[in-house]
Amino acid sequence: MGERIGAARARELGDELRQYRETLGISSETLAKRLGWSTSKVSRIEHGITGMNEIDVVRYAAHCGLAHDHIDALLEMCREPGPLGYWLSRRLSSLIFYETTASSSVDYGPMGVPGLLQTEEYATEVIGAAGLEPLFVRYWVGMRMERQLALHSREFAFYIHEYALRLPVGGNRLMNEQLLKLVLLGEQPQLTIRVVPAALGARSYFGAEFVLFRYARHRPLVYVDSVGLFLEDPDEVTQYQEKLASLSEVALS
Repeated sequence: MGERIGAARARELGDELRQYRETLGISSETLAKRLGWSTSKVSRIEHGITGMNEIDVVRYAAHCGLAHDHIDALLEMCREPGPLGYWLSRRLSSLIFYETTASSSVDYGPMGVPGLLQTEEYATEVIGAAGLEPLFVRYWVGMRMERQLALHSREFAFYIHEYALRLPVGGNRLMNEQLLKLVLLGEQPQLTIRVVPAALGARSYFGAEFVLFRYARHRPLVYVDSVGLFLEDPDEVTQYQEKLASLSEVALS
């Protein structure tokens, strides 16, 4: 019961609590007084600087007047495994949260064009290949297009394997439009797009797709897309930072 969750999860949980508090019209000063905490402690919790255990979560939520089902949902965020690498039941919302709050990020795509750079038609082909119902395909494609709005807000770097650019997704017209989008995005000053040449053979492969998120006030975080896994253990993050250093040495400008 007293165990605290990992730092990255604490930021997500803190942001969730803050949104509840603000929606209910309760100031941080009022809540701090109800809890017997300092206002700075409330702020640190909401920004994920100070971790919370389940007792803290229940007290915070109860003093905000949240219903039992909302409190149970918040507690689930505490109970999921961590901190070395943990599965998140709400993977998409978690990804969007970490993506939105990062100060910069680096994405490696070995098999396909990264989602943030895809055209709508390319995304539809890729997501539809999983055999989902058309309604779900439209939903996931729509979410992917919305996520691309973040491209205008901060620095992004992408390493794309040459194989991903040659993979014929949806035919020549679709691929021509996708490559044109990459060219146009590559002209934007906040975006860096580099290609890993296939001529390097085995040296051109750096494992499954991953994203390294960097933050101004927190440690970096790695998202491994193929398994929906977030990693924040410093040793594991360092391994991915070393991969990126190697990618930078071999990738074309």
